[in-house]
Amino acid sequence: MRYLSFLFFLSCVDIEDDPVIFTDSYEDCFFKKEKIHGIDLFQNYFTITLDNAFVPDFNFTDSVLTDYYYFKFSSDSLNGTYVITDASRRYKINTVQPYDSIALSEYPFSYNPTGESACVYLDFLKTENCDCF
Repeated sequence: MRYLSFLFFLSCVDIEDDPVIFTDSYEDCFFKKEKIHGIDLFQNYFTITLDNAFVPDFNFTDSVLTDYYYFKFSSDSLNGTYVITDASRRYKINTVQPYDSIALSEYPFSYNPTGESACVYLDFLKTENCDCF
């Protein structure tokens, strides 16, 4: 009976004393900002030259247990998520394919993002709600 009365007491505590603060930014955004130096479009994929090459690491897996890095443009006209499937470390060229339905609908795009920035997500599950600015 004491246990039930304790639970009843906890359920009646006024919770409105602690205001809820909503923020637009997330704290666990594990992505790397990269500059786009060049892009070549092909039929089902494209190659993009960034500051670094992101070769899929099969010894490291993220929280979804995937070995790939994910990619988003920081422009307002390209909102899809892309997956980096291969890379050349010497030339810093990354092979990228559309990942989600937004990326499939906007690819092939006529917008040239050369000279702009992009984000490479190191863990996609933790950063899927993060914005790339």
